[in-house]
Amino acid sequence: MLVAQTSAGVARIIGTRYEVLDVGGLNLSGLVKSGEIGRLEQARVTATLGGDEVTVQAPIDRPGNMIIVGLNYKDHAAEIGTEIAQVPRVHLVAPSAVSGPTDDIPLPRIAGSAVDYEGEMAVVIGAPASDVSVDEAWSHVAGITAANDVTARDVQNGSNALVSGPNVGLAKAFDGFKPLGPALLTTAGVRDGQELRLRTLVDGEVRQDSSTAEMHFSVAELISYISQYMTLHRGDVILTGTPGGVGVSSGRFLRAGQVVEVELEGVGVLRNRVASQLQR
Repeated sequence: MLVAQTSAGVARIIGTRYEVLDVGGLNLSGLVKSGEIGRLEQARVTATLGGDEVTVQAPIDRPGNMIIVGLNYKDHAAEIGTEIAQVPRVHLVAPSAVSGPTDDIPLPRIAGSAVDYEGEMAVVIGAPASDVSVDEAWSHVAGITAANDVTARDVQNGSNALVSGPNVGLAKAFDGFKPLGPALLTTAGVRDGQELRLRTLVDGEVRQDSSTAEMHFSVAELISYISQYMTLHRGDVILTGTPGGVGVSSGRFLRAGQVVEVELEGVGVLRNRVASQLQR
């Protein structure tokens, strides 16, 4: 099932229409976090609206944990001159970075000159996972969504004079740096390892064009690995890595006024305008 959090409530997406569902006043994030996402299957439709009648919001508005996986595509590792790690490379990022699928991406006042895009598939946890095996890991997933893992590269690599050394967590945690959406594709509509096309466009120019089949570590492997160190809870979000074509490889960083689109097959398109703080 493809569902979205809209200004009119939780809605099932059918083509270009939104069927608003009666889910007892909960939003989509609340359904996931309470373990009640199964209510969507039998929920009564209260209204059917067109896309121009609703504003779509992030499917998970404030994850408990937001986990970033780095260097999970060989072509991305190659373009920045490094090797794929033998085990997943994992970082934690502030959940306050989450924004909606049409919200602006702000260029931070203190780090606005080297802001980069990273189109990714994100996984939403639907059941607590603690030290789970690879074989059982997928059963802990609520669904997938698209993400843009926006990153201030000068903060990440330590070249920003205001940062003491490289800091991945801060580089990816600015407000508005984690657009999610536009919908959640539940596990009833996707399986572990399914090949999904993933593209990123900037002002209509394709910058990234790959498939989730190119991931080095699968979703199940990532969940199993991360759950050995920390319990994953309902509503936690894992960004599974980005393919080659990011801006840092060519020096083509984002500028105010540009529009970044991340397309994930089966889920939809994030479309975010880049804005300076003065434009917000």
